[in-house]
Amino acid sequence: MEAVDGAFASVPRSFTVTRPPSPTPSFRTDTFSIVNWNPDLYNHILANASDITPRCSMAFLPAGRRTVSGYPSAQWARHNINTTPSASPLKPSRSLTIGMGILPRIWDALREGSPAKKGRRRPGLPSWRDAGGSDLEYHSDGSVDYANMVPLDGEEGELIDDEACFIDVRAVTGMDIISHLPPELALELLSFLDLPSILACLRVSRRWNELARDNSIWRTLFSRKEKDGWRVDLRRNQITWRLQPTSSRAVIPAPLEIKWYDMYRTRMELDRRWSNYPTAGLSADLSDDAIAEEKEVPKAWEPKVKRISGHTDSVYCLEFDSSRIITGSRDRTIKVWSLKTGRCLATFNGHRGSVLCLKFDRDWDVPCDVDEGEVSGVQRSVSPWAPRKGFMVTGSSDCSVCVWDLYAHPRISEADITAEVKAILRGHTGGVLDLKIDSCWIVSCSKDALIRVWDRKTLELRSTLCGHDGPVNAVGLQGNRVVSASGDGKMILWDVVSGERLRTFEGHDRGLACIEFKENLIVSGSNDCKIKVWDADTGECLRTLVGHEYLVRALTFDPRSGRLVSGSYDKTVKVWDLYTGKLVREFRGCHVSHIFDVKFDHCRIVSTSHDRKIVVLDFSEGLDTSLFV
Repeated sequence: MEAVDGAFASVPRSFTVTRPPSPTPSFRTDTFSIVNWNPDLYNHILANASDITPRCSMAFLPAGRRTVSGYPSAQWARHNINTTPSASPLKPSRSLTIGMGILPRIWDALREGSPAKKGRRRPGLPSWRDAGGSDLEYHSDGSVDYANMVPLDGEEGELIDDEACFIDVRAVTGMDIISHLPPELALELLSFLDLPSILACLRVSRRWNELARDNSIWRTLFSRKEKDGWRVDLRRNQITWRLQPTSSRAVIPAPLEIKWYDMYRTRMELDRRWSNYPTAGLSADLSDDAIAEEKEVPKAWEPKVKRISGHTDSVYCLEFDSSRIITGSRDRTIKVWSLKTGRCLATFNGHRGSVLCLKFDRDWDVPCDVDEGEVSGVQRSVSPWAPRKGFMVTGSSDCSVCVWDLYAHPRISEADITAEVKAILRGHTGGVLDLKIDSCWIVSCSKDALIRVWDRKTLELRSTLCGHDGPVNAVGLQGNRVVSASGDGKMILWDVVSGERLRTFEGHDRGLACIEFKENLIVSGSNDCKIKVWDADTGECLRTLVGHEYLVRALTFDPRSGRLVSGSYDKTVKVWDLYTGKLVREFRGCHVSHIFDVKFDHCRIVSTSHDRKIVVLDFSEGLDTSLFV
């Protein structure tokens, strides 16, 4: 016999066994009990006991294979039911003697109560050291007989919740609800989160990362940016041009066939390149292996410059879409250029004077999922190789407006473009300086100080608007309203249908050279070197943009992205924030002479000049922007 930890309680080595590891409580059961009790087995071991309450003594455990819970298996009981217990041949261990030394201390802890109930003595549990009145019965081997003890809150042989020897993990860390939900419900919940929250979800766990990368989540995030000008045209996908052998029409992909995660990253990077601020745009890298401390600080992006030559005189006007640029020149020609390669695709002749302005329907040759015949109720099969018809109008110093039919002949690489004059609209007595078109109207303005409105379908003159004292240099069209800008320094808002003058805007110090009308905003550029933003409904000047040194010859803006681009006789192209009036970017050296026209989209700025050059500033180098509009 030996004392362990100062306790004079021990058992012979021959009767000790190795204590099994404490069982881990399972949350899949209804109880936290760690006792595996077999009353039939232990009634045989303790044949003299009058109840079936377990004892903690291990002295009577016979030899045999132990179960997971550390007690003899039922097989031992069946084989030894009529035999006398023998000494256990198990390898001696100090674990039980240590347990016997620590057992009285555990008992005192139970007696004093749990930490949550400190100071509250549990009734009916005397100290094991109490000499008198103790209900504890000790066996000769030092073990305690628990059979006659007062039950613990009526739960014999089980630990009480507030005195359990384990920590409730659920109460500490909580439950991962998202991972336990069906994928459809989990994705629906994540779809309500914003971008920073989704980025945080990517770092939570593998399961959360898998859910946060789901295509539907990033499609939802992308669609929320539509108000900022984030739009796509699924017809432009490469699948569109992959003709099916069993069908005469191209196939347009379903929305979830697009990789929206990559689309979001690309568009965010594209917006960052437009900004002059190095940290503008997405501040978190969506890639898995990105480390914030190792990322280089992004610098202001310098666009790739492409110069296109071909006209033999000044290039006065331009328009472009996703695949081509069309320009008009003082050399009396109209040229079509490949936006990708800069190659001249076609040259048209139709005017006897300089081509001063032009407009055409953008992307008229992009295949559509519904044919015109199907819309009218007549099923008609159209070959994908058939020429696709477009519409263009041009204005010239010869006082005429030419209406053109454009034809794109699909090819494997790049479509061939042809055109023929459909009609010539006459009525102006001076050069036609500007044009605007929509689905209903063709609006032209001229040096003769008049604005003429033509019906697009019938090509008949609908109305003539007069009220300016000088040449009308530019017009804007929005619905049934037209705004005109004149060299007399005035802007006038008109109703197309009635021909009524709705409002006159005055604010520029000198004559106006250009104007743009979109949604409810009007932006004007003048010979006073200023750009003004107006409210079309109230006539109020919202802000004035100052920065150009000479006449502002051309401008255009996008109300969704808030981006405004202007070109001037000072040979610079400037990018402005439409809603704050701040200058964002400035590009010098693109042209060596006066800039006559400028246009932009989400990827590039295109400008023309007196130097006969067409300059493309491309912000999308290295990015797949084929679906963006």
